[in-house]
Amino acid sequence: MYCSPTKTQSPNLDVASLRKSFPIFQTHPDLIYFDSASTSQKPKEVIDEIVRYHSHQCSNSGRAAYSWSTQLDKSLTEVRQKMAAFIGAQAEDLAFTSGATESLNTVALSWGLKNLVDGDEIMLCPKDHSSAVLPWYNLKDILAAQGKQIKIKTFAIHEVGDYDLKSIKNALTERTRLIGLSHIHHVFGLDMEVSEIRDIVGTNVLISLDASQSVGHIKVDVQELKVDFLSFSGHKMFATTGTGGLWVNPRVKDSLQPCKLGGKSPAKITPTGKGEPGEGASEENSELSLDRKNTYAILEAGTKNIAGILSLGKAIDFIESIGLDAIAAHLSDLTVYLYNKLVLLPGIIFAPGMGICRCEKGFGIIAFRFEQISNLDLSFVLDEENIFVRSGDHCTYLKDQSEEFVRVSMHLYNSREEIDQLVAVLAEATG
Repeated sequence: MYCSPTKTQSPNLDVASLRKSFPIFQTHPDLIYFDSASTSQKPKEVIDEIVRYHSHQCSNSGRAAYSWSTQLDKSLTEVRQKMAAFIGAQAEDLAFTSGATESLNTVALSWGLKNLVDGDEIMLCPKDHSSAVLPWYNLKDILAAQGKQIKIKTFAIHEVGDYDLKSIKNALTERTRLIGLSHIHHVFGLDMEVSEIRDIVGTNVLISLDASQSVGHIKVDVQELKVDFLSFSGHKMFATTGTGGLWVNPRVKDSLQPCKLGGKSPAKITPTGKGEPGEGASEENSELSLDRKNTYAILEAGTKNIAGILSLGKAIDFIESIGLDAIAAHLSDLTVYLYNKLVLLPGIIFAPGMGICRCEKGFGIIAFRFEQISNLDLSFVLDEENIFVRSGDHCTYLKDQSEEFVRVSMHLYNSREEIDQLVAVLAEATG
């Protein structure tokens, strides 16, 4: 059990100075933005990089021999190297995607479609984000149409908000092929004990990890996590939308099959009999062959989100200029401070997470509701005060109206003073 903080200012970051890096707060100085788990605000250097590309160097990357194209190709390679190092990986194992949703779908289609057979089992938690759950049900239907029947087995969330390890042990069988997990839960805001789960399932079961709420918030190292797939979104770590990544453990690279092909794909059609493709050859005497030199070549196709990837590089620079340790300490301080204020309000019902476990460490997320006012009405009240929060089911696959909450999610630009303002409005609305 922790003690209530006595300082009135977070000791970790100079929030007032940091907010000057975000144009949104200059445009809207009264905005209190508590929805960073949905998307983070963008610092000026990220916005400037997007404008710079479109205004000064707009071309395709690596498609031509002229300088803009070759320079962009080099810049994207540098961002890939930077992003890989940021998560303790090698660049050849990291594919750029449009975000965590595409990454998680790619795991199901690129790995699952090729490797799963009759009777194989996938383990999922219904209270995780839909993007980590629905792709596997979609795959189940695709495989069923091919005459393959796989099973999806579910495991539970413990009442305090982390995974029920006993439930995982009970669901695990010799046919379990993969388990889907969250690193930091998007509603409950807890570290979901990935390392312990790896010990439970062993090395033969693959782990697909949704790291949307951890990459850019805390130190993430794929070597320490011992997972096989790691998905994340750039827009939750200060980059623009439509940007993210999928890291693939080298041990499973050879089991991947492209789920999309096109420009710059490492594929070619080769004849297996007489004739050349386009010169009288038919499907029967030609086949597709792949160059599997690296993961991103297998998974990426077509023109990349060049501006988005460049913005991701600037977002990493911004994070590293502040320091992940300082960001993590600031978010933990704010989470504990918020809980200590909320717990005093009458009629409050906490979601699993900080509000139930009363942990000494937080990750910037607390969810709750009140007996005396609906979540939607409360959101309207807060919106009138320029306080932005999220209400509803929070994209959770298992929808239960009794478990809908208001979620406050914070980042480095939030302060204790903003929490005080939030709590004052909540006290008036529920009093």
